[in-house]
Amino acid sequence: MPSSSPIPIYIIGAGCVFLGIHCFLSPEVEYRRFGLPLEPGLHQKHKTARKEYASPVIYLKGIRETTYGLALGAMQYHGYDNAVTIMTAVMSLAGLGDGIIVWFYGGGKAKRKALGHWGAFALLFGWSLWRMHT
Repeated sequence: MPSSSPIPIYIIGAGCVFLGIHCFLSPEVEYRRFGLPLEPGLHQKHKTARKEYASPVIYLKGIRETTYGLALGAMQYHGYDNAVTIMTAVMSLAGLGDGIIVWFYGGGKAKRKALGHWGAFALLFGWSLWRMHT
């Protein structure tokens, strides 16, 4: 396993935690940033009639991102290089899946956001492969 700088891992981990927190603080903004249209209908939590709102599923994304980031940072901190590499490869698959979901359900202009998810997949997976072979 490489003994390269841990800084990229901490940056990726912090980015995941930031995205996770953003899901809780600004769910509708995060929904759009992610590439999905807002849900139609009544916002159940606040009992307000609005045409669109962010589904509570965005909070699941927030939990996913936050736990990925915390796990990655903790494994790096404890020097588990193999686990960091495997975790990064597994995280890349979320980008692949997210891109597929956005491509099919994002609609119109949001389809281009799928490319960002696939770019994250390619970058993380490629980096994981590089770490495995150095």
